[in-house]
Amino acid sequence: MIILNELKMLTQDDVASLLNIHRTQVSMLRQVGILKAIKTGKNYMFSQETIKDFQHDYAGYDVSNAENARQSYLAVNANHE
Repeated sequence: MIILNELKMLTQDDVASLLNIHRTQVSMLRQVGILKAIKTGKNYMFSQETIKDFQHDYAGYDVSNAENARQSYLAVNANHE
């Protein structure tokens, strides 16, 4: 049985609030490929699973700027292979 709350998608502002970061940081993480999103018109939506995976996979990594985020992305992907 699927629980509808698990299907709820999050906006960029929702994700920023949950992670206590600025919405431009969410956008940067999406552009780097760290946060996978679905484009819906002009907006992007993020699954709750994506946020949980981010918290798990990137714990201990520095994703404070685009360069560090790219390096972290490469390291995490290398660990998954």
